[in-house]
Amino acid sequence: MVLDKLDSLDFKILRELTTDGRTSITDLAIKSQSSRPTVTNRLKRMKELGLLEVVGGLNFISLGYKIAVVGLEVKTEESRKETIEVLSKCPRVQAIFRSPKKANLELVVWGENDQTINSTVESFRDISNVDIIDINYLGSPIKGGLILRLDLKGLDETPCGMVCADCHRYENDWCYGCPDSKDYKNPLMK
Repeated sequence: MVLDKLDSLDFKILRELTTDGRTSITDLAIKSQSSRPTVTNRLKRMKELGLLEVVGGLNFISLGYKIAVVGLEVKTEESRKETIEVLSKCPRVQAIFRSPKKANLELVVWGENDQTINSTVESFRDISNVDIIDINYLGSPIKGGLILRLDLKGLDETPCGMVCADCHRYENDWCYGCPDSKDYKNPLMK
């Protein structure tokens, strides 16, 4: 088990990073009562084990963006693999879970407003061999460490192959578009 590989020093370092992800190696060493090389090696090891991810992102709570959990029933194992591959590339999908329920995939998705999150959910109906079983619109988070990573790649075509400019939801201003697309109507930009 991976957690058996961590000790109290690792957790001291992680606690400091959780408090301030921009803490320097020197400060981590001082606060964890260790040396800089030891802290550097511990961070490297935790990253290599896949336990530590240091990222920057936007705060969902401050943005007031919306979250929904969508349950999909994917008919075959082959379709499930294809669906996971496609949805893993979607910047609006925060997380994907396998479930033993009828909805055998659960997605956590986000949108800037109610219309955009609804448009995102409705777009899942276009995936072959997939049925939407349930949708839980959670609204805006009140508490939690949800981080939104926006890459803003400016692609001509979205990762799922759609072209926002050709989508009726986008044309009717029901959706801001794909954040990876050049057509994205980013509400954060002036």
